[in-house]
Amino acid sequence: MRKYFIKSSYIAVIFSLAFVSCEKFLDTDSPSNFTQEIIYANVSDATKGVSSIYALFNQDAFTSRLSNAFIPNTDIEVGGVGAAPENSRRDIWSLEATDGNGDIRTVWNNAYSAINRANLAIEGIEQSPMADHADMKQLLGEAKTLRAMWYYWLVNYWGDVPFKLKPTQGGDNLYLARTGRDTILSTLIADLISIVPHMKPASQLTYGVETVNREFTQGFIARLALCRGGYWLYPDMTMRRKEDYLNYYKIAREYSKKVMDESGHQLHPKFGDVFDNQSKWIVDSKTDVLYEVAFAPGFGDVGWNIGVAVDAGEHPYGSGSSYMPYNPAYVYSFDTLDTRLFKTASFIKYNNKLEQATISATGIGIGKWNRLLMPTPSGANSAKGTGINWPIMRLSDVILMYAESENELNGPTLEAQEALKLVRKRAFQETAWASKVDQYVNQVAGSKRTFFDAIVDERAWELGGECIRHYDLIRWNLFGKKIAENRKILAEIGENTFNGAGPYATLPGTLYYRLKADKTIEWYGGLFRQVVVPPKIKDSPSKGDNPDGFTALNWLKALYNDKEQRPADYILRSWRGYKDDTGLSPVPYILPLHSSTVTSSLGTLKNEGYNF
Repeated sequence: MRKYFIKSSYIAVIFSLAFVSCEKFLDTDSPSNFTQEIIYANVSDATKGVSSIYALFNQDAFTSRLSNAFIPNTDIEVGGVGAAPENSRRDIWSLEATDGNGDIRTVWNNAYSAINRANLAIEGIEQSPMADHADMKQLLGEAKTLRAMWYYWLVNYWGDVPFKLKPTQGGDNLYLARTGRDTILSTLIADLISIVPHMKPASQLTYGVETVNREFTQGFIARLALCRGGYWLYPDMTMRRKEDYLNYYKIAREYSKKVMDESGHQLHPKFGDVFDNQSKWIVDSKTDVLYEVAFAPGFGDVGWNIGVAVDAGEHPYGSGSSYMPYNPAYVYSFDTLDTRLFKTASFIKYNNKLEQATISATGIGIGKWNRLLMPTPSGANSAKGTGINWPIMRLSDVILMYAESENELNGPTLEAQEALKLVRKRAFQETAWASKVDQYVNQVAGSKRTFFDAIVDERAWELGGECIRHYDLIRWNLFGKKIAENRKILAEIGENTFNGAGPYATLPGTLYYRLKADKTIEWYGGLFRQVVVPPKIKDSPSKGDNPDGFTALNWLKALYNDKEQRPADYILRSWRGYKDDTGLSPVPYILPLHSSTVTSSLGTLKNEGYNF
């Protein structure tokens, strides 16, 4: 039971009485000084103030947008795109969003509301007579980290943005110009470095990893530092990084190592259990998860718009699907011995009778969360509001950040190699460690570049479906390369499996399945190789023939349009806003400001550059 979130949701209602809406372009809240004095006079009431920041995670701007469905299509998660732009989230997926897209306004406004609430809490705590109390220091760290999280998302979507570290007051200049991303990130990193020694580990907090804690903030410093040390898109449509980037790799290495050495967390021995625990409403504060956004039953969208698909029916579990299913090229990049594969990807859905049913190759679902595992079914007519927590950072992410930063600074040292091995050991059975861990890592450690490429791959296999890939691709300056590479691979997979010739011809163009008595699907010949001799087909050649036979499912060859002898629409549409098949030009990932934001800024903010 998510007591922390229940409290946050309740307090958000009460706390809203303390604010007066400010209808300016930042859409922030104005404080009541009287309320400020009361709220931050003691730890109990200050906790309520900080809870109001968490409460904004329960808005659609986060639950069904920013957390997962607001991302552009990558080499991992790919949302379905129509024949033409439609001014919806699908235009964000296809890199074609315009200044009239309502989701852009929703996320922007929610972000600045959260930031202003954080600024209120920070000011209130710092001015409190109890500011030096250990619990108040922890609350201050929570507020500062939450503020940094929202700014991190803002700069990754909009580039340079208005930067404000004080709460909005009457008489303030509300028309703030953009501040450079480098300044924003550097300021936030220094801010968190100063407060993190005063924060408590999750093990000392009542709600554990459902609360921002010391090890998460350390890990988030590393994430911010890699962003600051990475590439980003400038208005002139060039990708560049600052000359001081290595300083930030040093920070990333230092703080990721602190998490590994000081947090007390260990990788869960079973990869799948990390996510099953979330679906079962079990909070594990000792293993993978460093921080997860807490949702009480009746709140949150995990398992509704991301997770194993379930059709509505007479059963009590409601319905859900994945807005952003997987790119099939990503799924087929896994080693078939990698135990992460069948938890990461779901090759089936559940129909209205809770029987396993087939899906398309372009609809391979995110399998990490499953509403059927909820301890209390949410009802036949339910959809949203699953109460399944959403992970913001896991230990394996931090371990791979350490390996990456160490490699960037010193090459593939033994320390970097051991970090990569640690993640891969969990991914494979011990009997395969000699080849899949030791031999593999020794091979990729041949050079700094090959080790970096291995980190790029490992982060994909480990973190797929958690919707953070585009942040990595941006800072690595690999977004364009990965789009072009995947368009080419997908086209070749489709053509090869259709024609039965070429490097991908051994992959299954067609799958064969039948439903077993236990309502699960049996795949004839498996999911990873084309069957040489097909099985007997049910109802073939006539209806009633071979009642125990298999049914053919058009699979990877569906990536080829045989009528027009070209790649399928899925390939042509998914990254439509990026035309360069060489992958050399920058991806236009920066979003425009919503037209209403520009208008209400009275000329301070404009959509300039970025080929807007």
